[in-house]
Amino acid sequence: MNKAARTKLFVVVTSVVLAIASAISAKQPERTQSSAQPATAQDKPSEQKPAAQQPKPETLQILKGMPRPQIIQTMRTMASALGVECSFCHVNPFDAETPRKAVARLMMRDYAIGMKHKDGSALTCNDCHKGQPNFLRTRPFDGAVGKQLPDRVALKGVPRERLMEVMTAFTQALGVECNYCHTSKFDEATPRIQIARFMITEFSQGLAKTDGGAVGCNDCHQGHARPLSVLPFPKRPERKPETPPEKKPNG
Repeated sequence: MNKAARTKLFVVVTSVVLAIASAISAKQPERTQSSAQPATAQDKPSEQKPAAQQPKPETLQILKGMPRPQIIQTMRTMASALGVECSFCHVNPFDAETPRKAVARLMMRDYAIGMKHKDGSALTCNDCHKGQPNFLRTRPFDGAVGKQLPDRVALKGVPRERLMEVMTAFTQALGVECNYCHTSKFDEATPRIQIARFMITEFSQGLAKTDGGAVGCNDCHQGHARPLSVLPFPKRPERKPETPPEKKPNG
């Protein structure tokens, strides 16, 4: 290749290289400008809604309208007061109705919200339960087994005529007769007498309604010795019996 041809080839290659470099330089600001622009709403990753904006369970009744974090905290406080876990009331699915949910609603409406301490302070689950779901099985008998407890006699000093009126009111409120609590030894401290004394000292004498009215046995019992066993609570769904697998005949 002669000198003229080599010179011509060099000029062509140089021109091509310069043209490519110019094109790259022209596109570079566009890319920089594009990367500097803020991402649009479509480009942004989906952000999780704050807890207060998340949809609330549709089955809420007593706590309806309360912010979700406060609902969770209230339910945790209830579980702690009863010494239980969430599964004590809830099943899968979580919003399904259960008898214990209905009991919790009744207790909140008629007790925690419907009553207060006589000093005006609010009533809470822990005031009665103190870590036990069925506190009437144990609390009335704390330190009472095998002991005479004259200091726990709730109606001590009441004139006999007034005492009989009160006892009659008890039986009517619970729908029972005197022998429901008393034996032939009328003053014997039976388990039901101990529960009655506990109910009087912890409830009737210690609480008031939110309107200031007195709390009586009939406010809760309404003719039933065990009111929670007769209220129209939903029944748990019946489980279908599992069909045992068919036995294959010996081949």
